[in-house]
Amino acid sequence: MVFPIINSLLLRPLPPLIDGISIELIDFDFHLWERLPELEFSVLTVVGSGMELGSRKAHHKGLDFIIEPKGKAKIKGSIHKFFNDGDHNINRFTYEDFIEAVGQLSIFGVNPENARLKSFEIGLNLDTSVSKIETKTFLESVLYCRGAERSEMELNGKTGYGYAYKTTNATYKFYDKGEQSKVQSELLRVETKFTRMRAVENYGIYTLADLLDETKLSRLISDKFLKAIDETIFFEWDQIKTTRRLPAKYKSKFKDLRNPDWWIKDERSRRERHRNKLLLEKLINQYAKRNIKNILKDLISLEITCFLRSKKGYEYTTFESLKNWNQTNNAQKKGTVTQRIVCADSTDQREVKKEKRYCLTCGKDITHQKKGSKYCNDQRKCRDKAYNLKVSEKKKVKQTAKQKEILNLIKDLGTEFNLVRTTNPNRKKRKGVPGRKTSIIVDIGGKKRYFHGVAARFFLKEFEKKTESLTNQHEYETDCT
Repeated sequence: MVFPIINSLLLRPLPPLIDGISIELIDFDFHLWERLPELEFSVLTVVGSGMELGSRKAHHKGLDFIIEPKGKAKIKGSIHKFFNDGDHNINRFTYEDFIEAVGQLSIFGVNPENARLKSFEIGLNLDTSVSKIETKTFLESVLYCRGAERSEMELNGKTGYGYAYKTTNATYKFYDKGEQSKVQSELLRVETKFTRMRAVENYGIYTLADLLDETKLSRLISDKFLKAIDETIFFEWDQIKTTRRLPAKYKSKFKDLRNPDWWIKDERSRRERHRNKLLLEKLINQYAKRNIKNILKDLISLEITCFLRSKKGYEYTTFESLKNWNQTNNAQKKGTVTQRIVCADSTDQREVKKEKRYCLTCGKDITHQKKGSKYCNDQRKCRDKAYNLKVSEKKKVKQTAKQKEILNLIKDLGTEFNLVRTTNPNRKKRKGVPGRKTSIIVDIGGKKRYFHGVAARFFLKEFEKKTESLTNQHEYETDCT
């Protein structure tokens, strides 16, 4: 997958990878926090009862600093917001930004080596507008994730804008970041939150310092974030509405494969479940106009590359295991060639060999088509649909202008004019073809105006309204006298 030199993308909200964290400080003197003017502590109470819990909390730039009764010191919140002075967490947050944010915590006495992780998040904000697909479409296409039932998330008091899949050690989330952050943008948030640290112990990750280790973080992102997306099943109902086009041997099976409840209740072995997953993805590739999972993986590949890029000198970091994920992704696509991502700043003069392009009508990947193509070559359906829409819009504009002319004409005219129904006098007579009966001639001061078809019917309708209005007004005035 290749993207253009991204002057425009640099202005769009792009991803943090490590965001939410919860840490406990070991061998830490909490009195240091009490002496800092930035931190104003208040006692935590039980909601509704007012009963004090004994813990004290101070909120500062997106992070909560908590002192428990026994002297334990904890920090919870978004380290990305902290880096942005507590404003938001929707812009680009690179690996170097993360390192710098951790360094800023030293002001509060935080030593990464002594900051034990209790939970943390790996997440990406994906700008779905580049794919011509709405964020909601991506959300509704998630069919099965890690064997967990889907639960709706509440964003700003609303539901239907996000979904979570909770497992024993982690929670996988897909939600509308634009809705959560109240920004006018198409942003899809894909997130893995580790709720139990035993899920990451095999990667040697115990403290905040371990998240600064590129080798450990690279393996973790590859195995626990990207692999989870690979194993997630996506299906757009609108892409294969019926089984009519499917081979007879798959029709019955397909009805189960597209049912999310069937996957949850499936008691088959992992190998058999994987075989079913491959079958569904095969049918999607062959009979759907687009594969939304591949489009999602393309977006993720772009965001990861931007995240891993070093700001100084615009060089790539050494996250070796992440560089090949996009190649593996594209190699699985039928009829595509393995490509690479190019991510550059406005000052970077490297050229991009090929730009990723999508059909303007359905959003299908058309990068493999000749340069200048705007629509997919699917029996010209998308091209014809776009043409018909363009013609319809021109016709609507012309019709609106005509209707405005008619309304002004009726408004200016009194009741003293002749209206004659006729056929179109300029229309050529054809044998066996009846004349058009919806044409009218309006005689205004000796000058004739012709209206035909839709315009004639609109004129008659509006004229009848005016006539009825004048009649009612005359009757009312008569009754009053």
